[in-house]
Amino acid sequence: MCLGVTNACSSPLYSLIFAGIGIGFLQPFLYFWVLKKIANLDRQTQIVVAAQYGSISIVTFVTAMTFLQQQATAYGTFMPAVAGIMELPALFSGMLLIKGLHPRGESLLHACAMIIKEILLSKKISFIFIGFFVGFLLRNYQECTVTTAILWPFTALLVLFMIDIGIKIAQQRAYIHEFTWSLIAFGLYVPIISGLASLGVCYALHATVGTATLFAVLIASASYIAVPAVMHTQAPQAKEVIYLPLSLAITLPFNVLGGIPLFYYVAQYLLVA
Repeated sequence: MCLGVTNACSSPLYSLIFAGIGIGFLQPFLYFWVLKKIANLDRQTQIVVAAQYGSISIVTFVTAMTFLQQQATAYGTFMPAVAGIMELPALFSGMLLIKGLHPRGESLLHACAMIIKEILLSKKISFIFIGFFVGFLLRNYQECTVTTAILWPFTALLVLFMIDIGIKIAQQRAYIHEFTWSLIAFGLYVPIISGLASLGVCYALHATVGTATLFAVLIASASYIAVPAVMHTQAPQAKEVIYLPLSLAITLPFNVLGGIPLFYYVAQYLLVA
């Protein structure tokens, strides 16, 4: 049995899911507008970056759970489900931005329906739903047994994924000059602002400190696996040398080293009577 986990699955589950979906849907539009103001990037790269920062990083999320367990702070066991669901809204918004808010020859409603279909039929996204199903089947197994069975394959795949990212970035090194200081700053202040703002949402929903910390980490993190994998086919001209290092080399380490403790201690200040 793991420390710092609570099986309470009450109203915060539904409230946080709806809040996460709404925030995840709106974030790419806001970040796309900010990027147009601060960075001289092509439209497709701006959209992919905006979608990344509207989605979540599962590695940052798992790190936050480990941090909470070390602090003996309880969190809702439903939060991994919230994390899985929050992968999707930013993808929808990013694809809507790619296709345009006023698509030619079809209604906005029809365009939204087609985007939803593409997301649900995506092989990359299907793994999220497979994960939900497998988790449901394994719900009665000891967590340590399940962790042992999946940890080393996940680590091996992650190493191969990192190697692939390095190769892609090296192939586009001619565009590295577009990776400016304003983008680096974006990768630092966006998680701080969005994470702290999400704690206000958790305060209004009366979430616990641990659950609020995880929710803030989800809102503040940036995807470097799911969103780039799906958006690569939708925005083939987007520059991987820009959007992959931004989330992976700037925002990920910042959140792991500074963001998680920051959100935890601010959550304690706000939520502990």
